[in-house]
Amino acid sequence: MSVVYWFEIERPGHGDNPEDFWTFTDEEEAFVSVIRERTEPWASDGISSLVSRPEDESSLLVAVSLVDAGRILVDVGVHLTGDRVQGDRLHSELYTLPDVPSAWALDLTGAVEQLGQAAADWFIAALRRPVLLYVWLNDDRNAYAARYAFADTDETLCQAWDDRLAPRGRKRDLIAAGHVRGRGWVQVEGLPAPELYVHVRGDLDTAVIPDGAQPTSTRGGLPGLWYE
Repeated sequence: MSVVYWFEIERPGHGDNPEDFWTFTDEEEAFVSVIRERTEPWASDGISSLVSRPEDESSLLVAVSLVDAGRILVDVGVHLTGDRVQGDRLHSELYTLPDVPSAWALDLTGAVEQLGQAAADWFIAALRRPVLLYVWLNDDRNAYAARYAFADTDETLCQAWDDRLAPRGRKRDLIAAGHVRGRGWVQVEGLPAPELYVHVRGDLDTAVIPDGAQPTSTRGGLPGLWYE
């Protein structure tokens, strides 16, 4: 495994402008240090880490991005504000917490050491979750839809759809069933069971795999536009 930059705090070097770097309190640095030490065995090429602040600078942000084939699948992380830490799936661009916490969200108050340990354990639990890539084929050959998901809860991470390759009438049926969001974003979870799945990462034993889906390590061509 190559060396992975893991929850490191960037500090200005010779010739750098210190104003271009975030500053953190001793308590925040101690919090990050606990997370780094406890989670470092989970560092891998398929994960990138971040220590920063959100745009409003109201908290300390510690996050990881799960990546596959150069594609960011999901950002998960914690916000430390004073003596409170909150963790959940994050907005893909703003790194903010969702308005409605998920079932696996973290929300705890306490001392820095306690919060760091709780956040580290929460990160490890998130990194253990099984991630599968589901693929739908037309004529058992062309992939017209794909979806990455946390396979223990079937939570969509990101998905793709190609009208050109989809079976005739399939999008119309999805629209009629209400599986379209916003400006025509097809929700492929409304499709029948996928033909194939790829185990991307995490504990496959905890995955709930759709009936009929067959394992594969060959991805072939996949639709190019991905969205949540």
